[in-house]
Amino acid sequence: MQQTTLSTSSKKAIATLAFMMLAPTTALAEAVPVSTTTLPEVKVDSNASEDIKFRQTRTTSGSKFEADTRDVAQSISVVTTELNESQGSYTLKDALRNVAGLTIAAGEGGVTGDSMTLRGFAARTDLYLDGVLDNGQYVRDTFFTQNTEVLKGASSMLFGRGSTGGVVNQISKKPKKGEYDLQGDIGLTYGSFDFKRVDLDAAASITSDVQARIAGVMQDAGSFRDFNFTKRQGIAPSLGLKLSDNTKLTLLGLIQHEDSVFDYGVPMYQGKPADVKTSQFYGYADDRLQQYNAKVATAVLDHDFGAGLKVRNTMRYGDYDRLYRTHLFGSVTGTGTAATVARNQSLRLGEQNNLINQTDFQYKSTFGGMANTLAFGAELGRQTNLFLNKDSTGTTSISVFNPVLTDTVGAGRADDFSGTLKSNSYRFANTGAVYAMNELQFAPNWKAVLGMRYDVYKIKQDDRLNNANDLSHTDKVWSPRAGLIWQPNEAQSYYLSYGESFNPSGEGLSLSTSNANLAPELNKNYELGAKLDFLDGKLSMNTALFRIEKVNARTTDPSDPSVQILAGKQSTNGFEIGFTGRITAKWDVSASYALLDAVIDSSTTTATGTVSGQVKSLQGMTAVNVPTHSGALWNTYRMTPEWSVGGGVFFVSSRYTDSVNEVQLPGYARWDAVVAYTKPKWAFQVNMFNLLDTKYYESGQAKSALPGIPLSANATLKFNF
Repeated sequence: MQQTTLSTSSKKAIATLAFMMLAPTTALAEAVPVSTTTLPEVKVDSNASEDIKFRQTRTTSGSKFEADTRDVAQSISVVTTELNESQGSYTLKDALRNVAGLTIAAGEGGVTGDSMTLRGFAARTDLYLDGVLDNGQYVRDTFFTQNTEVLKGASSMLFGRGSTGGVVNQISKKPKKGEYDLQGDIGLTYGSFDFKRVDLDAAASITSDVQARIAGVMQDAGSFRDFNFTKRQGIAPSLGLKLSDNTKLTLLGLIQHEDSVFDYGVPMYQGKPADVKTSQFYGYADDRLQQYNAKVATAVLDHDFGAGLKVRNTMRYGDYDRLYRTHLFGSVTGTGTAATVARNQSLRLGEQNNLINQTDFQYKSTFGGMANTLAFGAELGRQTNLFLNKDSTGTTSISVFNPVLTDTVGAGRADDFSGTLKSNSYRFANTGAVYAMNELQFAPNWKAVLGMRYDVYKIKQDDRLNNANDLSHTDKVWSPRAGLIWQPNEAQSYYLSYGESFNPSGEGLSLSTSNANLAPELNKNYELGAKLDFLDGKLSMNTALFRIEKVNARTTDPSDPSVQILAGKQSTNGFEIGFTGRITAKWDVSASYALLDAVIDSSTTTATGTVSGQVKSLQGMTAVNVPTHSGALWNTYRMTPEWSVGGGVFFVSSRYTDSVNEVQLPGYARWDAVVAYTKPKWAFQVNMFNLLDTKYYESGQAKSALPGIPLSANATLKFNF
């Protein structure tokens, strides 16, 4: 059982790393004298850092409008398009390998598509697109995104419910300003396991006031996993219209469809993944069905009133659905060659609609000769969700170590939602919120950030299966945010911040009789960090010490196990550090590392261990899916104007996949490489994955583990026009 406080080794490691974090302060302070002059505001072009491929110095996630990352009193990681392309990454899951402290499990089996753990807390509902909630069920491709920003720490003041460990905010590709002829690129990729993909990104100005852009993808791929495949198509048009000198309208669309296979991987056996081939499939060969559809439309209206005041209104409609047939693993019985695992198949449908409107104002002024930025606004939203579940009959167990697949469940297979259903529920949720945030430069080189948001979140659930009473709940919550920033010069920014977030019972659009009457869980984030630039601003370092506390976690009522109460506690203590930028004119780098100690400090909930069979308390256990160590390193080096090489490693230490810490995924390090030849009009690139052919597991649950890709390669030919 884990200690409820930091272990001695963790304390020593964090103390050492804290010294490393603060050590550059002295060197920089000696090298550059502290300035006491208030500098005028400098407008920065968001494209100014594009020549430094892996770094982005501007963000929209730390405030409602674009700002310099050094002015945000929280840790932010940005994964750029250039980094994705260099690594041969095509999904959000792959992009987020570069973010230390974040563990992702793609949508193989979850009910919300992509899901993840961030700084020790589940973040499956904390997915955003251009700052607006995008929590529908689909596997997110990167063909339509420019960057992926990860704002870490409790952030309900900016984003509302959720965001205990932070949020993931994808930034869409948008039309470029100005007049220009048709330009863009087409990419053709072929690789191992019959991977085939075509990418398109094209833009043009129709007139001086109208610009258009379109991104598209077609993918048809096999898999190293038997009977698996992915067929994905997507298109993302966008249009920018200058309505007047001070008014701009941007229209964004996204349509993405996918056919693939629901796959939980291999069974867990005696507390670890069964030692079988990584290709081994345990489902029914002909019962492969999984379809995702995402249709998203967004309209953004910007108006500048002058005198420092501007407004932005964003309206989003999202339509998501997922139809899939599962083959969930049950318990393993027997040992050795006699071990078998039960399979539970069902047909499921999830349909969700989001309608959200955000109105944001920003007012820049001077106060006593010091810069002041005030942001305020409101959000209204409505979400609906339908979930159907029907079990197949006639499912059978299968040998763990000598499986003989059957083609289908047979006559008992669930092919539609007629007859007896296991679940049939309809949920809808309404959100209303107002907020205000002020950044004040109160002294030379010093800034203070204060903000507050008020949310009203109401959810109602209609159980259509059992004619049960409808469940409903309303939460009204204040979420504060505060930060202090010291910037002695342009190369240094230090901050101390505090923020809160809340998790209502119906956060994931689902209620139960056990939690329908509960108030929200409350979370507190404390963070001390530094953002430093080296090598004349070409290399940036971000580092932070932090603690997140869930002060009233849901736990079982000792007097009534069917009811939950807010009497538990959970916390994460951690350290992280990252570098992005250019070391020399030819050498680009992206690196990150995180040390996490995530613990269930207090809980009355118990669970039965799948290995020991004993009933154990969750108190003192390490949080699920949280490795102590994680990180990534990626380098590219341009040997000649045409030839470049690169490579790096993604590493994760072991982590528990069950609540009582009896089932564990082993740690791993995966080494990748890239070779590229680039000309002005075309480029050829070869990506190699898992160079050492390491056997590893990307994600897991208490009863299953999903293997990672073996040694493989992709080759891409890109044409620029």
